[in-house]
Amino acid sequence: MSEDDARHPADWPHPNTRPCEDCGHIWFAGERRHEYLDHDAERHEDARVLCVLCRRRRGFARAEE
Repeated sequence: MSEDDARHPADWPHPNTRPCEDCGHIWFAGERRHEYLDHDAERHEDARVLCVLCRRRRGFARAEE
């Protein structure tokens, strides 16, 4: 895969391969999934990854503000 191909989010590794940025959760089979937050990042290494629980917490925190 060329460097240009790796810039498109669809070509990035699955976010479950990285720990959650907020809580450090490591994914394994049967656990909650992880999601990329920054689909506009240039590289997948720069994109933030959160587990679904932390993503939900961030959404609730924004809604309360």
